Amino acid sequence: MFLTHSKGQIIKDCPGTAESYLCCRYQVINQTQNCPLNCTYCILQFYLNQPATIIYTDFDSIFEELQNKLKSNPKRFNRIGTGELADSLALPGSRFFAKRTIRLFADIPNALFELKTKTTEVESLLSIPHNEHTVLSWSLNPPEIIKSEEHSAASLESRLSAALKVEKAGFLLGFHFDPIIHCPDWENLYSNLIDELYSTIDPSRIVWISLGSLRFPTPMKEKIIDRYPKSTLVYGEMIKGTDGKLRYARPVRIPIYHFVYQKLVNIKNPPFIYFCMESPNVWREVMGFSPSSNAHLDYMFAESLHRRFNHIVLDKPRLEDYEKVLC
Repeated sequence: MFLTHSKGQIIKDCPGTAESYLCCRYQVINQTQNCPLNCTYCILQFYLNQPATIIYTDFDSIFEELQNKLKSNPKRFNRIGTGELADSLALPGSRFFAKRTIRLFADIPNALFELKTKTTEVESLLSIPHNEHTVLSWSLNPPEIIKSEEHSAASLESRLSAALKVEKAGFLLGFHFDPIIHCPDWENLYSNLIDELYSTIDPSRIVWISLGSLRFPTPMKEKIIDRYPKSTLVYGEMIKGTDGKLRYARPVRIPIYHFVYQKLVNIKNPPFIYFCMESPNVWREVMGFSPSSNAHLDYMFAESLHRRFNHIVLDKPRLEDYEKVLC
């Protein structure tokens, strides 16, 4: 573990993918880099070419960069989080940063701060004043997949129990069905997962749910085989997408997406549901519509937040403001 000060920009636009896939223009704070959870499919084993976990400790410099970033687009409602290059809560240094940042965002009117995790490390956060401007998010998969592919992550039951604690503490919640994995009996596995989610967590407190299927850069296949020889993930039928990543072919992805999406929206006032790294064609085939651009998708988040949580997003968003965003 390497504790150091940051050099250069720490807050960046989510790297997204090729232009043919829609990106929601999420922004990431890369305060921690690397993750100890050892998920079979994790892209960090390919993306980070260094053995150490790096934790930046110059919080004041990071917060100054954050404030300048938010001032550059004052009419936009921003979604910013950790969890891109590391689990947001797996390490003490990440949790210490999270506690400071939750307090900071409590007084920022035009942004939500998201912490993404597969752990249960929430106890130290529950009493922090947050003003409903922090979202605690969990990546979810059926227990069978967690056991075989998410080796050091918390169980599904433990994640949902932690999420319930967070809900009772007044935080907003998010969930990420990503990566969805094609496997035998996937219909029952994901159906049971969604039933357990909605029976544990009040859907009215969920700000968003993302959907994304298994995908990884082509060279990463050999690394997965080498590191996790018992995993069968890389032996499914996959094709190379326009972004160069291997992913399930559309005839495989679409039925899974359609099943999961219909199950998630089959409640009164469902959360905002979106695709991560998918094409407009997939949006239309599954949801019946597609954002017209990345700016439009960014606007859709703000519109949903204003409609469902208008005490947080006070002013009605305007699409033209999002089309003028300086990224």
